Amino acid sequence: CLGPYNYAVNEVFTTVIPALVMGNPVVMKTPRYGVLANALLVPALQESFPKGVVSLLTGQGPTVVGPMMESGLVDVLALIGSARTASILLKQHPRPYRLRTLLGMGAKNAAIVLADADLDAAAREIVAGGLNFNGQRCTALKHVLVERKVADALVERLSDAISHLKVGMPWDPGVTVTPLPDPDKPKHLAELVEDALAKGSRVVNPGGGEWAGTLYRPALVYPVTEEAQLF
Repeated sequence: CLGPYNYAVNEVFTTVIPALVMGNPVVMKTPRYGVLANALLVPALQESFPKGVVSLLTGQGPTVVGPMMESGLVDVLALIGSARTASILLKQHPRPYRLRTLLGMGAKNAAIVLADADLDAAAREIVAGGLNFNGQRCTALKHVLVERKVADALVERLSDAISHLKVGMPWDPGVTVTPLPDPDKPKHLAELVEDALAKGSRVVNPGGGEWAGTLYRPALVYPVTEEAQLF
């Protein structure tokens, strides 16, 4: 069972618990940011199951998971992660035809806004769906697809809503946008935005795309063409 770091305990256990209920021994590969949170649950697992039923595995995924898959001893792979990662792991198994899989595949959720929508309500839902937990959820909204006749009006509402989000540290009152856990993520986001700008997009919200360290101010990018990496 491999889970992502965005919900380091919840997402791992959404695969672990069903596997245990159905009588399987489980190897939990803890996410890179979330090892300690899962380690806190080890005593409860020890008390609840016989030795060897639940094992915790830590380390870099390519280093520790690859050899496990290559051994052919894995019967079921549960992965909440990207399609790219799933493809790599499946190819490593010597008998993929008998490997059972439960795969998240990156979940690219979209908000679709039609011309008769309540744009104020749509803007609230899109901002919450896209930026809660810094947008680092499998179920976060990744794309906003809007009928052209209401696109400008919606973009204006979204820009205003994003501009009013408080940016800061998690322990500060009222903060919505906090530093990202991955030190490489802001640079990646900046590169996506720069590429979109070079292909006809613009950053609508004031200060959107500014970043320092791991703190990144959300960027509302519009319109985005199919040629852009962000698309």
